[in-house]
Amino acid sequence: MTSTQKTKEQASGRTGRPTRQASQALSRKILRVARDVFFADGFGRSTAERIAAKAGISKRTLYARYGDKKLLFEAAILMEIEDRLSFLEQHVPEHGDVRLELEELSDELLSWMLTDIHVALERVVMAEAARFPALARNLYEFGVGRTTRLVAEVLRKAEERGEIRVSDANFAAEQFISSVILSPFRRAALGVGVTSHNETSSARMRQAVDLFVYGCRPSQKGSHP
Repeated sequence: MTSTQKTKEQASGRTGRPTRQASQALSRKILRVARDVFFADGFGRSTAERIAAKAGISKRTLYARYGDKKLLFEAAILMEIEDRLSFLEQHVPEHGDVRLELEELSDELLSWMLTDIHVALERVVMAEAARFPALARNLYEFGVGRTTRLVAEVLRKAEERGEIRVSDANFAAEQFISSVILSPFRRAALGVGVTSHNETSSARMRQAVDLFVYGCRPSQKGSHP
């Protein structure tokens, strides 16, 4: 290759090695494709060949990046969780009213979780949890753990304002997540609940938030609930 050709390739970005930005874009493309394939075919029927073909890469490239199907599945779901929770962590609602803050946070979470693709992926996780307990545990800790910390932050600030009183914000946040967020999500995954956040699920969510906030109000004697 002449120096002139080399200069032209460098100027056009064709240096033979992808830039970090291009590599990250390819990773996101692969994980999006993998997510869609796992959603459509389930974990057991999904193949590396199909995912690689739909992503426009070789199977060798796929394995070089993610090792095996289980790690690819985990990476695809973790990317989904990271995208949503990173946004929420930067936009924690602050209205000076704990009920409004919890409703807004719950609306955001349920609008994201109660969709066909996320409900289907939850079914895949539940089906594979016995075979891959570490994978299920990692997904739970990364998703539920971070969400719990988000809610706990809202509760601590509300307690500082005197709106509620909780002896353990993390424990209270776990109970909130379990009843307000995970309950409708698990019902949807089991096929006994809606797979979209509609007027009915919104009304149930507001009722659950009201019940939670009422239970956390300071008593007249100022004792912890």
